[in-house]
Amino acid sequence: MFQLFKIRAFGEYISDTFTFIKLQGKNYFKNYLKFAFIALLLLMVSMSMIGTFYYRVISTTLGSTDGETFDNAFVTENSVMLIVGFIAMMLIFLYLSLLNYSYPVYYMHLIGKNSNEKPTLRSIRELFKNDFGRLLLFGLLSLISFTIIGIIAFSIAVLLSFVIIGIFIFILLVPFFITWYSLTLYFYIDKKQDFFLALKHAFYTITNNFWNIVGASLCMLIIVYVISTIVTMIPYMITIFGLVFGTQGGQNIENMNGSTVSIFVVIMVVVYCFSILVSMLLNHLLLIQNGLVYYSEREKLEYNSMRQSIDEIGKHE
Repeated sequence: MFQLFKIRAFGEYISDTFTFIKLQGKNYFKNYLKFAFIALLLLMVSMSMIGTFYYRVISTTLGSTDGETFDNAFVTENSVMLIVGFIAMMLIFLYLSLLNYSYPVYYMHLIGKNSNEKPTLRSIRELFKNDFGRLLLFGLLSLISFTIIGIIAFSIAVLLSFVIIGIFIFILLVPFFITWYSLTLYFYIDKKQDFFLALKHAFYTITNNFWNIVGASLCMLIIVYVISTIVTMIPYMITIFGLVFGTQGGQNIENMNGSTVSIFVVIMVVVYCFSILVSMLLNHLLLIQNGLVYYSEREKLEYNSMRQSIDEIGKHE
């Protein structure tokens, strides 16, 4: 059983995140992949449509597809496919963004209600469905608010970057804004607060324990970045080396026929899609850690673990 309500320090934010993954990870990611499967599949299809279009345009422009040259008719005839692909990709990205950030909120919400049972996909989906309208509103308000605040904050950091303190501030702004955004969503969904009240509470939560929270977020960002880079660079390097050494039998890369180039383009698209999936999954480490920050703050104010202990004592009397 994972203890959600607990006052945590710097190291515990990180260690408890991995403890959560150890105890709940299988059920957590299994339900997430089931929930996001159709959206992820549609995202890959739309990206493939766009990639195929640009590959065709670039290859014919360079004259690398068996003597074919660029044809304006191809662009005109397939412009609808390109537009549909871009619109589909934008809508799916919006949906996946809402799902990625809200999924850990709902998952932890269900654990907070009953820590002895693992959340089911049906329960999570029902909560997401009921809050979908509020999530769309959150997406709109957060886009406007965080864009304005971010531009101001990063502009100040850039101006101060000529001195050492400006560089230090610039480094801390990234984990600060990611944590602020995520905590705002926790207060907005789990506590049913309005957006600006949730924004304020999330800000106070971070600033009241700034170094522990932002420091832990920065460390987790580094961990996620390193793991993501290692996992995604391996297939990229294999593909590139395969392309380079695959041309050793011929005179040069320009002599490769269109089908060979197409195969490598398909492989690169698959690898790119894989890297996006890995990044999405690893990003949940940071979102889970931010959830622990939220529940640590609730424990400070509500003493939930103490009340649960008293209830447990009463059950055994």
